[in-house]
Amino acid sequence: MMKKVTKSNKQYIFSSSVSETNKENEFTVEFFQCTPEMNQEDNPYKVTNNFDELLNFLEELEETSI
Repeated sequence: MMKKVTKSNKQYIFSSSVSETNKENEFTVEFFQCTPEMNQEDNPYKVTNNFDELLNFLEELEETSI
């Protein structure tokens, strides 16, 4: 699933996946910077693997947009 997010005049597309794991609250969200040149092989701008990392990244985005 890909969804577009706009923060601090930058646009991101993210992909998320959930798989069976023994660890609670573990998941992966990959953020890609949205550019006209982007393609399927681009490396993610940021990868978060749990809820804390996701919140930290979103807080960083919010701080840079002020």
